[in-house]
Amino acid sequence: MVLAAAMLSAQEQWFGMQFGFAEHILRENTVSNTKKLSDKTVGNGTKIGFVYDVTLVKGFGLNLAFNYNFAAASGKWEVENPLFVANKRRTSVAMHILEIPIEWQYKFNIATDTWLIAYTGPTMQFNVAYNTTITHRNDATNQVTEEKINHFTVDNDGDNVRDYSRFNIQWGVGAGFQYKNYYIRGGYNFGIYNHYRDNFHNTGSYTTRGRYDEWNIRLGIYFLNF
Repeated sequence: MVLAAAMLSAQEQWFGMQFGFAEHILRENTVSNTKKLSDKTVGNGTKIGFVYDVTLVKGFGLNLAFNYNFAAASGKWEVENPLFVANKRRTSVAMHILEIPIEWQYKFNIATDTWLIAYTGPTMQFNVAYNTTITHRNDATNQVTEEKINHFTVDNDGDNVRDYSRFNIQWGVGAGFQYKNYYIRGGYNFGIYNHYRDNFHNTGSYTTRGRYDEWNIRLGIYFLNF
């Protein structure tokens, strides 16, 4: 509906593609610190997608996109037990995310075919997959084993309710620069939707809270405008 209304009232329209970097940050509270989102999991990766940009009136407009995100991270080897220093483990994560950002924007025309851009708006995300791999290694025997965890089947308090939601809503703010059909945009998206679908940790007796944030920077090209 938003797209249709924008196209009907557009002064100028652009279609293109974008590619960039994104840092996904999951912040959670814990049993030991229930008040703050002190537990942080970070994944770095790429963002690629199609974009539609429309100017509605005097520089004010809308930027819509459909993006695919891949992010991953691998931690350092850590000793599992101080009494058995040969036993070590390392945790790795991989995330696959589809998203639709809706960025309300204003373009400041600073020269011929040259604009500065300020934007804000929501991003709707669906987490296709979020997998954690814990690798165990014994330095004495060189034995290596792996433990794989699907993030969306985790039930930390054992109440038969899965902890996490695949859906996420963020609110982003950012800026950009466009010259002719080329642009660069970057900003920060704040998670405004609790990442937990199970809102209470029965074992720890506290409210579960999580927030999915993101840094991003994107390069793009418009291959069609009218």
